[in-house]
Amino acid sequence: MPTRNRRSAVSEDEARRQAGLTAFPKPSDAAAVMGVGLEPELFPIVVGPSGEPRERLLLTRPNGLGVVQVVDSLAFAGGEILPRVGRPPHAFHYPLANGGRLTFEPGAQVEHSTAVQPSAAAALADVEHIVGLLRGGFRADGVRLAAVGLDIWHDVDEVPQQLRAGRYTAQAAYYRQRGYWGAIMMRHTASLQINLDLGPEGVWQERWLAANLISPMLTAIFACSPGPDAISARARAWQQLDPTRSGFPALFTAGAGDDPRAEWAEAALTADVMLVRAGDEHFVPGVPGVRFIDWINDGHPRYGWPTADDLAYHLTTLFFEVRARGFLELRAGEGVPDALRPAQVVLASVLLYDECARGEAIALLGGHRTSLDDLWRRAAVDGVHDDEIRSVACRLWEIVLAGAERLPQGWISAQNLTATRTFIDEFTARGRVPADRLAELMGEDPARALAWAASEL
Repeated sequence: MPTRNRRSAVSEDEARRQAGLTAFPKPSDAAAVMGVGLEPELFPIVVGPSGEPRERLLLTRPNGLGVVQVVDSLAFAGGEILPRVGRPPHAFHYPLANGGRLTFEPGAQVEHSTAVQPSAAAALADVEHIVGLLRGGFRADGVRLAAVGLDIWHDVDEVPQQLRAGRYTAQAAYYRQRGYWGAIMMRHTASLQINLDLGPEGVWQERWLAANLISPMLTAIFACSPGPDAISARARAWQQLDPTRSGFPALFTAGAGDDPRAEWAEAALTADVMLVRAGDEHFVPGVPGVRFIDWINDGHPRYGWPTADDLAYHLTTLFFEVRARGFLELRAGEGVPDALRPAQVVLASVLLYDECARGEAIALLGGHRTSLDDLWRRAAVDGVHDDEIRSVACRLWEIVLAGAERLPQGWISAQNLTATRTFIDEFTARGRVPADRLAELMGEDPARALAWAASEL
């Protein structure tokens, strides 16, 4: 919490050092590891007798069916999902027997965070198993779990904010000052986050570079949120939400150097203060235009100056396309139906973990570093419909498939590779994205679109 004693506050130099090392800790001399963690998010949608979408299922309902009641029943039955810790609408989660956990977004999106797995195959198998359990439990109560980037069946105003812990309330209030995109992001989008290891000295710098360069391509290839003038309405929301804490660090796209710690520290200090933690559960929304470095220099008129703890909390409010948190959190991936998920994970993990593939990807995309924001915008609007992006995407897939063969046997399963090749043939090679299929089905029948998104078509 902030301090009225400026001598106890964090200095600018200390803040830069802490931010850089929090993002990129000093690596050990241990051999490089290739762990994979996945975080898919799903929309719970109540359906009618013919599978037609009726409404988003709320987190809780007094004397009625809610997301918590469904998951409580699964936890009560014993097995992989353990009893709930905490109580909604405040912070709560369900631990999983294998070390992962289930959490929830403000619009009641269900999020499965896996434990770190030793391979892409293991991480994908973990998700398949847990999501399968969830789908079965929700299906029994007439609810489908849709994996897409944005809820195209409902208006955002139909879905209230359902997490009312102090952080979420303050975050929503902060975003309201910037427009309506915050409500869309918090309550109406779903992603597939891919978490990968940094690696040893000399490797983590390359992985950071590659992860940022491929991020717009993840958007372009796997877009699954059709909207007006965009194939990735989810990415468009992030692009217009708060440029001080999303997209790509300014020093990175400037290409002025090769010091990721300095790039991250500058981004952290020049990001606006989203919220001030005034008490254990008391959060005050920030004011757009007031940066963390301004808080350090000028203080807050009521609460004083930030401490090292305030900086640590501020770092959790940064949502760049690649978040550095002692590992790399790739945030560009959208929710996609189960059969398409392996291709996303294969592309991202191979391009970071295979040394040769990583180098080729950097060579292919390095020229876009200073125009990465524009590439990201084009990726969200047109994706692989854009001839140049499609050409780059097809070459990137060639690099990925070759790199996958070089990784240890079994690290990517034969089924994962088959799913990846099928995705390439059905989508990228044809200049199509999942959003195209979703929009086509929506035009035919919203129930068919939902069945596809819930992996039932």
